[in-house]
Amino acid sequence: MAIRHQQYIGKVKQAVFSSQRAGRKRVVVSTEENVIASLDLRHGEIFWRHLLGADDVIDGIDIGLGKYVITLSSGGSILRSWNLPDGQMVWESSLQGPKHSKSFLLVPTNLKFDKDNVLVVFSNGRLHAISCIDGEVLWKKDFEAESFEVQQVILPPGSDLIHVVGFAAFSQFEMYQINAKNGELLKHESASFSSGFLGQVSLVSTETVVALDSTGHPFQILSRIL
Repeated sequence: MAIRHQQYIGKVKQAVFSSQRAGRKRVVVSTEENVIASLDLRHGEIFWRHLLGADDVIDGIDIGLGKYVITLSSGGSILRSWNLPDGQMVWESSLQGPKHSKSFLLVPTNLKFDKDNVLVVFSNGRLHAISCIDGEVLWKKDFEAESFEVQQVILPPGSDLIHVVGFAAFSQFEMYQINAKNGELLKHESASFSSGFLGQVSLVSTETVVALDSTGHPFQILSRIL
């Protein structure tokens, strides 16, 4: 059974579980072969599958409102919403930006079907807020500095504040606080660490982000973000 499913959808790289109480339990997966698929959680039956193009690599997936599959692909430049029950595409948005960067997809856990409730995407050096209803880009904010590398984009549950955190050059920690409703920059904090950093920023709670220093010693607390 497992071999047959791997043959049809490929090697899974990300999976999200539907939290719907009614109906059959589902898991939605993305694979290394650029397949998005919805499967029966108990028996592994494939409800539906889509094979994206060879250049349309899947960057992230999530489930919104309990009934839509949200996918980010093509280097963070294409955001799509799919109907969870049958796999039909609901909308597609093109996201551009000033430079290549990591991609992050945030689907709030308390998302409601309202134009003021947004999906958040950071990709290609730009932060986007996208309507969950029709995929309209409501606002965008650029982070163009070549030396600034975003490590985490954080939207705490129930909050209207987006936190963009990362490094500038070798030893500068940067944190930007953005209003999720309009994209306004509310706060910018920075701190220098002469020893530099090793690896990436890690979110250890909704209040704290940490990183190793360049010697690999115990985690250095960088900032409280709430």
